[in-house]
Amino acid sequence: MQDVTRIEIVIDSLEAETVLAALDRIGVHDYTAIKGVHGRGSRGERGGDPFSGVFDNTMLLVIVRPDQLQEVVELVRPILKRRGGYCLVSDARSVIH
Repeated sequence: MQDVTRIEIVIDSLEAETVLAALDRIGVHDYTAIKGVHGRGSRGERGGDPFSGVFDNTMLLVIVRPDQLQEVVELVRPILKRRGGYCLVSDARSVIH
């Protein structure tokens, strides 16, 4: 087992590619993207238009070393402030295989 930091980011789908590209630039390459996430937050319900994808959300599940966390948070915070969404951080253990 290896100690890791799990970061869950729910963000406007239009911003997901921007976030992933920025993560790649800082050396964070491990993620899972789940499109079409629905929910309600401070900006109301977000479910998206099934035809255009407008107002759709994507959840990014990102795994980083604990020492990479601050850099990821600094990268994501301005986007969340501008577009909404959230970022949850938790300690996790990864199975080494």
